[in-house]
Amino acid sequence: GCDVPFQYLLTNLVVDAPGAQGAVFVDPEGEAVDFVARRTTPYELKLEGAYHGIFLRRAGQLARLVGAGDLIQVSISGRSMQAMGVVLRAGYYLVLVLEPGAPASVAAAAMRRAAEALNAEIA
Repeated sequence: GCDVPFQYLLTNLVVDAPGAQGAVFVDPEGEAVDFVARRTTPYELKLEGAYHGIFLRRAGQLARLVGAGDLIQVSISGRSMQAMGVVLRAGYYLVLVLEPGAPASVAAAAMRRAAEALNAEIA
């Protein structure tokens, strides 16, 4: 597919989520397919995407192990930032990096919209 929809969808996500510092669309190998960085460097964003992907895979295994079913979304809140990850089709995932105090509920709704749109673009 064309790169334009990904960039467009990620930009919309970052705009729709107050306090968003960046968004990264990651392939099954943990490589950034596309990203939008606002208040974070591309390097930090790609690193966060890769680490969050590992975390999502582990959490997914754990969720299945305890009988919670397939993992949909994971949020991590730290002192200096929060990150939200959503599992997409075919092993892809979407990671949003936010300021510590950003409203998670608004970000989660924006993530759901972005995930639906991205899933439609994944061949």
